[in-house]
Amino acid sequence: MTASKLIPLNRSEHLYWAAEGYLGPINQAYILCFDSPVDTELIRQALRELVSAYPRMRGIIELTGLHFQLRILDDDLYVDQLFADTFRVLPHIDASSRPALAAFHNEFINEPISLERGLPWRARFIPHPTRPALMFSVHHIVGDGRSMVQMLSAIMARLSGQPIAPCKIDSPSMLPAVMLQKWWQWPASIARWWRQAKAEATARQGMNIVTLARRKSPRYTTSAIRYHELPCSSATMKTLAKANGTTVNTLLTALVANAFLAMAANDPKAMAAIRLSVDLRRYYPPGTAPEFGNYVHSFTVLAQRQANLRAQVNALESQVKEHLLGYERRDYALPVLLYECLPWLGRALSGRLVVRYKAQGRLPQLSCHLSNLGNADAINPPDAKVRLAELWPMTINPVFMLGALSLNGRQFLTLISQNDEIPQEAVAAFQAELDRQFHSLMQPSDTGPRCQLDAAVTQA
Repeated sequence: MTASKLIPLNRSEHLYWAAEGYLGPINQAYILCFDSPVDTELIRQALRELVSAYPRMRGIIELTGLHFQLRILDDDLYVDQLFADTFRVLPHIDASSRPALAAFHNEFINEPISLERGLPWRARFIPHPTRPALMFSVHHIVGDGRSMVQMLSAIMARLSGQPIAPCKIDSPSMLPAVMLQKWWQWPASIARWWRQAKAEATARQGMNIVTLARRKSPRYTTSAIRYHELPCSSATMKTLAKANGTTVNTLLTALVANAFLAMAANDPKAMAAIRLSVDLRRYYPPGTAPEFGNYVHSFTVLAQRQANLRAQVNALESQVKEHLLGYERRDYALPVLLYECLPWLGRALSGRLVVRYKAQGRLPQLSCHLSNLGNADAINPPDAKVRLAELWPMTINPVFMLGALSLNGRQFLTLISQNDEIPQEAVAAFQAELDRQFHSLMQPSDTGPRCQLDAAVTQA
């Protein structure tokens, strides 16, 4: 049993807490589709053991003095009662139907989670004789995408009879990943960060960022998702990336950028602005990287029309390398340090700024936020009794977001949008354009029945 203790929130977690009431429930709602039957009681037991092993999964938000913190509840009868409310079975949904799962996913993502009461997650098991599914929705304040993958791996291992290893509670501060070692390094670090920020502002100047927004709204309403399987296998994607001298991740980013630019074909000043995530764990001093929590920062790459795909890939790759070099040189020490002041602003003021910037249209103009989980096959344990057939990741974001991954040789994409500004017709148009980018790139032999777009599958 873990003693009840308080954990300070880091910069990201304070921001999630401040925006929670306005942006909507900032949940990471993943649907896991299994390839064979799973007993309901086994799922229930696996999730209850996960709560015991992962302390942040039984955390509640608590106001202590001047700041909000995360209190880890004792693993006792109180948690048992909350778990009984958190886990439910939904036998009326057809887990073998992708459109049915997508429709349920759309409804579920807008249901709030009471962080003050707990638990900070929800699970809905959908039984089926051959293809059961699990909705596993965890508030972002618990952990980031890497933390989600860690828990998914633990769940899948437990379903195959393996125990869930305990997860320790780490210090949530991001500062060790970006903080400079010597005081005299600060001037050069700040100067490099300032030059980078000015260079991006100069590149944006006079350009029109292509977005899917079709209307302006002073507030957020609800979010929506669409499931999409890209018309390209993982093996073909790797071959295409190698042919263009790049990685799968950069190739996908280039194709997404070209899809946005194609939607503004008549605008010579069109530009795509794509936000990418970076895991700060790799930048902690050796042996100190945290295991679980929120340690993600982000940067933006800008794409203009290029002569060909190889040129677009090279342009984006050089920007990515420059940003990653900035993390290695600790150029982001100042902006991350400033974000650490969020607790002193307080939730009321931070939330007011979120609402105000949204209403005034002062939030950064972005085409999308692209998050690629990569190859998800590793989530299945060796010699698994139950494996993932499909996985649909999702988290609410203030901008249009794409959640990508590969599994079982297929490429999955979840398209997440805010209904206040982006109609589903615009999302569908982007989806079709992205497919066109893939089809134009692939050789005729790669566009056989295995790679053809299935219209019935893509409906959300």
